[in-house]
Amino acid sequence: MTLLRRVVQADLNLQHRSSACWTAQLLSTFQGLCGREFYVQAVQTGRAIPMQEFTADLKHRMKGVWRDTELVDPNTHNNKLATYHSWFAIPFSKNERMPINVPRYLHLDLSKHVMRNIGRFRLRAHTLKVEAAAWLEDGSCACDQCPGEDENVQNEVHALLICQDYRVCELRKHFSFLFTPFFEDFSAAQPFLLQQVNNQLVHDFLLSRTIDFFFLFLSLWIYLWLAETSQQPISQTT
Repeated sequence: MTLLRRVVQADLNLQHRSSACWTAQLLSTFQGLCGREFYVQAVQTGRAIPMQEFTADLKHRMKGVWRDTELVDPNTHNNKLATYHSWFAIPFSKNERMPINVPRYLHLDLSKHVMRNIGRFRLRAHTLKVEAAAWLEDGSCACDQCPGEDENVQNEVHALLICQDYRVCELRKHFSFLFTPFFEDFSAAQPFLLQQVNNQLVHDFLLSRTIDFFFLFLSLWIYLWLAETSQQPISQTT
């Protein structure tokens, strides 16, 4: 034990001379933490670090990437983080010490095919034009399924709620009970919305209690719409 203490003390003494020593590397991991100075002093003096406070501090730092996207509108910016945060993300608990919840569909008894489709859709690893434009020659994000000449961006919300492709409209009619509680303009006669909707409303819809049915609808939709492009790469990021 005496030898171990000498080694640790020697490494502490080296922290100001070399960034390669254990202590310097450990202290560098405290960057960006609210209690950085306290943690550094604790390591240098050999005091214990309260793990509950340290864990909460780590979570707060990790959530910083999501706080930076809160003011980014996915309807006007092609940003994957902003899209996920605005439309699909499960809200964080206000208590930093609470465990982070994972998406509910991961706990359901769903087939691997359905799981994969849902994951692709939520993480923008699909063949919708908003993603495919990054690796297709024309680079266009405009929907090529809607009738007419209006050039609407083919993103996740457009595909689920706005696109007038007859296959998707028929699916919406069949699952109309998912849409009517949230969208007043939706009806069997008009199974699509005519304009963009509030991001919070989209988020509430995707996290609603009827989400089990939504998983089925989403899987069917992906099968009908994306099967024709299944030979193309799913995404450059997958």
